Amino acid sequence: MQEITKIAVEGYKKAVAKQNNVADVTEKFSVTPAATQKIIAVIRENNWFLSKINIMPVSNQKGEALGLGVSGMIASRTNTKAGSERKPKAVYSMTPMPYLCEQVNFDSHIRYDQLDAFAHLNNFNKIIASQTREQIDLNKVTIGFHGERSAPDTDASANPNGEDVCKGWLQAIREHNSDAMLTEGKTASEIRIGEGEPVGDGSGAGLGDFINLDLAVMNVKALLGDECANDSDLVALIGSDLLAFDKAKFYAAHGNTPSEKSKIEDKQVIGTYGGLPSACPPSFPPTGILVTSFKNLSIYIQKDSIRRTAAIKNDRLDQLENFESMNMAYVVEQLPKAAALEFDNVKLWIDGQWV
Repeated sequence: MQEITKIAVEGYKKAVAKQNNVADVTEKFSVTPAATQKIIAVIRENNWFLSKINIMPVSNQKGEALGLGVSGMIASRTNTKAGSERKPKAVYSMTPMPYLCEQVNFDSHIRYDQLDAFAHLNNFNKIIASQTREQIDLNKVTIGFHGERSAPDTDASANPNGEDVCKGWLQAIREHNSDAMLTEGKTASEIRIGEGEPVGDGSGAGLGDFINLDLAVMNVKALLGDECANDSDLVALIGSDLLAFDKAKFYAAHGNTPSEKSKIEDKQVIGTYGGLPSACPPSFPPTGILVTSFKNLSIYIQKDSIRRTAAIKNDRLDQLENFESMNMAYVVEQLPKAAALEFDNVKLWIDGQWV
């Protein structure tokens, strides 16, 4: 580490210490409530998907979903002249999902030679603070879609999408509303999207369950609870492989027609699916479909659970190390308002076969 870098790092440590009202940031400290709010604000700024969902500080490590959002009929009429009393309806009467905030560690390091490269810049502190923040926030999204369990010791090599770090939103559907998770079509453990081709016995084997992506989204939407099925804020989250598959079919059919080809390039053909606006969040399963609303998905962070140790010099490895942890949980606020398909079971009709 160069001398100018040492001075810059000391300045960064003093700034973090002042922000959190601690004397030494290389000793583990609890992040202040004000700093926690800033962390949540930065999370929203760095990732468009996280800016659309709920990120909520909660007091209890364990509890039930807050039930954010309203579905169902509240409007009514009452003849008070006849002596009847108006009866207010509960804005949330669904069975809430239980949650448990568990510790998740976000530990990182920056090599000395990387620090040397920007130590002379005036925004050195900002660069260090944001060096890993974007990746940490992307990890939060990845776990939300792929997390299946909370292992005492995680294995990133075997679980590259954080499957063993924390239970995510799709796992919540599997465990708490399994009827809303489409797992197979006519063929066991397979969901076939595409036309396919019939076999000779007339059984329908070889044909797709859904000939196109629109039908797949419509069938997933049909798994929503009746009280949520027509909510105006529903959106279809769709994986990149499914969008590419549908786009490729459109190219094959209309690629030589200039007016139609321009629609593909302008992405007009992927604006809606199954009558719902669509989006492809970062880290979303490539063959996944999830129908819900953005505000039906939440990340709960337990208050006073964020712990940090910052800017620890490790000369043995020539790196500056940062340790951060927080207790967090992924929550579906209204379980009947979320439906999905089991993305690992999806097969696409490509080049005359199901793959």
